[in-house]
Amino acid sequence: MPWSATWSSSVTGASTIHSRVDRTSPRTGATGVRRDRGSGTVRRAPRSLFLREGDDDGAVVGLRATDRHLNRGGAVHGGLLATLCDFAVGHAVRAQADDISGAVTVSLTIDYLTGAHPGAWLQAHAKVEKLGGRLAFADCSVTADDREVVRARAVFSVLD
Repeated sequence: MPWSATWSSSVTGASTIHSRVDRTSPRTGATGVRRDRGSGTVRRAPRSLFLREGDDDGAVVGLRATDRHLNRGGAVHGGLLATLCDFAVGHAVRAQADDISGAVTVSLTIDYLTGAHPGAWLQAHAKVEKLGGRLAFADCSVTADDREVVRARAVFSVLD
């Protein structure tokens, strides 16, 4: 079955949250830190995020990398790649566990293997390795146009 027939949009109408940092005297608490003037808003979630659940392999999250996902070096930002892993693992845990109210991240370990570039189709493949009464352990791999760029290991707390 082609990907386009199996993906569904998981996020609609993401709202914009404006920064509340005082531009004249930022209180960062760190020496040499300044506000990034290149970004004035933070998106709650990308509008182009896609989710495929129900596979035996867990959950798969997809996103087309665009210019707004890049860091200053021109590669997809590592924070976005980590977020894809976290999102995919969370969905995989919730899909596998019965009768839970939710699951939250306890630990997320990321290994960045290589960079991803604008235009790449990013896919986070998450699989739960062990689901216990209180904790779930999972692995995740992010590919950019079928080339692995991130490996992650996550521990989630299962809420009842």
